[in-house]
Amino acid sequence: MEKYNTIVNPIPVRTWNWLGVNGTKLENEIPAIGTYKKQPLKTSNPAVSIINLDQNNQEYPVLDELNAGLNEELQEFVQVNQNSGFYIEIAANDQVKDPILLQYELDDQDKTLVDQHMILARKNSEATIVIGYQAADESRGFHNGITKVYAEQGASVHLIKVQMLSEQDIHLDAINVFVESDAQVDITTVELGAAQAITSCRTNLAGDNSTVQVQAIYFGDKERKLDMNYVVSHKGKKSIGNMEIHGALMDKSQKTFRGTLDFLKGSRGAIGNEAEEIVLLSPNVRNRSVPLMLSGESDVEGHHAVSIGKMDEDKLFYLMSRGLSLSDAEKLVVEASFQPALDKIPVSEIKTQISTYIRRRLSHAE
Repeated sequence: MEKYNTIVNPIPVRTWNWLGVNGTKLENEIPAIGTYKKQPLKTSNPAVSIINLDQNNQEYPVLDELNAGLNEELQEFVQVNQNSGFYIEIAANDQVKDPILLQYELDDQDKTLVDQHMILARKNSEATIVIGYQAADESRGFHNGITKVYAEQGASVHLIKVQMLSEQDIHLDAINVFVESDAQVDITTVELGAAQAITSCRTNLAGDNSTVQVQAIYFGDKERKLDMNYVVSHKGKKSIGNMEIHGALMDKSQKTFRGTLDFLKGSRGAIGNEAEEIVLLSPNVRNRSVPLMLSGESDVEGHHAVSIGKMDEDKLFYLMSRGLSLSDAEKLVVEASFQPALDKIPVSEIKTQISTYIRRRLSHAE
């Protein structure tokens, strides 16, 4: 067992410590990392180069230079302890229609997972990559992962990450994205499980007319703790970065979300939007939302908004007038708020699993 006492997931610009949002700490000890024996790759495509990083010591300079991780210490931890991972390269001008699917499962046989994925989309290529994490039982598991994406000029990448671990598990995850001119990266994250989940998503809109669309949903119940740190950095001219976050909290769950739009010098004409909508289903939850806007360039446009509150009474009244109980009406409203993100997932089986997982978790809502 190993104990980490350093701050992880730090906010880009520190504020007053008493607010409790500058970063977080990993509450549990990190277990000894064993081998991961299952085969996560569920689909293959002859047009896509997929290399198992566990069986290949080759360096990938463009992707290696992207720093990722919840802090330097945990980034190094992944490099040293990685027990699964893939390098995925989409050739220039290739349009890969079928999603590339990686599905990980923690259980009594595979309790620890440290994975790293490197995705390189060459010029004018297009692909969708889905990475899922779930638990087969209630044994205590541990996950620490890094995903790096590099989109060359004109490329289009959709990265989807779905986390449905058990309430005993620890989940650490970091995404780092670099976007060249005229390229677009869509990121969809689904954070539903784990006792403690700490995640980060950092995107660098380096090229002119580059675009990133981040859509995330999260759900907290019982005494789960969720810490999210999302940053969109604008460097290219007329770059566009959007973050749309939907969440629901109930029981005694806790959540911190830091959403940062960073307009760097030279990003003239850039546009950034960040919006978070949270539904509180219990008076005992603890929610912290930190919208942050930084600007080193004057000719930019940035917007952020946070909506926190109980259910819309008009919606509840309408649903109850159609015969639903208050509890069922609340569940339906939560599921509806998650639907735009779920619609972006192209694998019907995974969408069904998510819906079932959410309904089961909402079933004890009062």
